[in-house]
Amino acid sequence: MTTANLRPMMKCGHAANSLTWEKKPACAICFGIRDGATVVAETPPDLTGREAGCSYCGKTRPSSPGLAFFEHCPELTRDRFYCGCMDCGGRRR
Repeated sequence: MTTANLRPMMKCGHAANSLTWEKKPACAICFGIRDGATVVAETPPDLTGREAGCSYCGKTRPSSPGLAFFEHCPELTRDRFYCGCMDCGGRRR
């Protein structure tokens, strides 16, 4: 099983990054503030050819639900994720 299969896309647009009390996939980022945080998307988005950029340092990777805190942003040219950068101190570049 691939990482992408372990982290389904949620209706809120993020890849699942937590579990509910019932051990079902969920999005901790949107839980309680955005619809779809506990609903798995029936049809995951086609990420073929899309790129994701780190929200803090701008590093890019091919879009994948396996990226940390991945968010599909169909209205933008890039999706978002967090690369784990520590050197930027949280400053946007």
